[in-house]
Amino acid sequence: MTAVRRPYVWLILCLIVQAALLTHRLDLLPMWGDELFTLRAAQQPIGTMLETVRGDVHPPLYFLLAHYWIQMAPSGDALPWLRLLSVLFTLLSTIALDRLWLKHAPPSVRSWCLALWTFSACLLLYSRMARSYSLQVLGFVVVCWAAWRWSQELSSWKRLLLWAGSLAALLYTHYVPGNAAWAGANVLLLTNARRPPWRLLAGNLIVLAAYLPWVVTLASVLAVWRAKPGLLLITSNSLFESSVKSAYWFFSFSYGEAIPVWMLPVTALLAIPVLWLLWTGARAGRTWVVPAAVTALIGFAGVAGWVSYAFGPARLLFLLPLALLAIAAGAHYAPRAGTVIAGALLAANLVGIASYFQARDLLNIGYLAPMDRIARDIAGSSSPADTIVLIDGPNLSGVVLEYYLAGFSTRQIFTPQDAEAARRELANPAIRHVWLMRNPRDVTPGNILERMGTELRGSYQGRLHPYVSFSPTHKALMRAAGVQVSSDWMYAAWEFRKP
Repeated sequence: MTAVRRPYVWLILCLIVQAALLTHRLDLLPMWGDELFTLRAAQQPIGTMLETVRGDVHPPLYFLLAHYWIQMAPSGDALPWLRLLSVLFTLLSTIALDRLWLKHAPPSVRSWCLALWTFSACLLLYSRMARSYSLQVLGFVVVCWAAWRWSQELSSWKRLLLWAGSLAALLYTHYVPGNAAWAGANVLLLTNARRPPWRLLAGNLIVLAAYLPWVVTLASVLAVWRAKPGLLLITSNSLFESSVKSAYWFFSFSYGEAIPVWMLPVTALLAIPVLWLLWTGARAGRTWVVPAAVTALIGFAGVAGWVSYAFGPARLLFLLPLALLAIAAGAHYAPRAGTVIAGALLAANLVGIASYFQARDLLNIGYLAPMDRIARDIAGSSSPADTIVLIDGPNLSGVVLEYYLAGFSTRQIFTPQDAEAARRELANPAIRHVWLMRNPRDVTPGNILERMGTELRGSYQGRLHPYVSFSPTHKALMRAAGVQVSSDWMYAAWEFRKP
């Protein structure tokens, strides 16, 4: 009896630690734009919500669950409650990962995989956001297991329907993991089949039939994806851009995205050994390595063509279980070096977790924008009747500030046309109070924001309200990239009053 219970002890211990980490200070980071979209969509009636997510190129399953979940929220701020839903999906993913993927794995593979998963700084960051990332992970784990089970008995209708149902649910959660898993599963099933069985065709037709209500929306998503609207690139070379995105994805998966400056050289030194460990483990899984590679390539291609480098790891979080399983397998098959490397990787993630809870060294500074605090300061010293708020459109989440500043006139500045419209409003004699929200790196065409600030300082009495300063990590990375900024403040508000 003791031998039967023993495997559950490690799982339960990991769940307790993970639950404590994931639920600690759920309000640590401010709300950002995508979370605001979730909040608004979840509060709408079902029909309106479905049209909203369809128009914003999102499948509906996560938002349906969020809609019903938020109805159980206690009075007060609903955002931590929505973040708690993501935490619950992550804990369910941990159980599914262990019981479905690791149940028959060698004990050392299981132990390392669960340990790295539990203390993953990357998983911690994205599992505490009011987004579908952790639900995508849960769905992906189940789909992969269902595909593997079906590949062992292709004549089984029960296993066919389990795979088709779980895959349809994943497709209704998000397009990228759903289509990537669909392709990878078919590679696995075709590889294991002695001849292409008609049941494989039947399974795919069932998935397609289940997804028919959303196929038209998927087609519109593909059209938008090909257009790449507003995709921020850091280089004009597509090959180099893909390399940057791959490197950022690997860094985030390996160490998280909250790194103190002294850890930067450590992560660089550890990168090659971690890659070697991942490669060692991947080679051992001969049956699933090709399907996993196909899944990862399709996932990366879909995400890289849709979002900028900083948002790739969140959209690819569903691949994290594969990466950590390969690393754990590498530690098992190369026990001497593997134990040292996996142990160092685990320690690096613990440092990343500690840094995350200081809310200071996050590489994506958009997650640190204190829009709620800025809005309180504006509302506390201004009147909507004579105030206009100008927002750095490319660098700040203006929709979040507008949400917190209900009743105030807010204008996001992206283009010269936006600036001209704002100047016409400023000419109104009733406007005596102006706030200019901006990031110190002006990326607008012709440095519009810098010029507007100069104009306002010539006509109004100005006062700077600094908020979040750049950390030593940010400064070191900006120096390395040759990025110049106009101040030490990551976020600041200029308050202007007519004399």
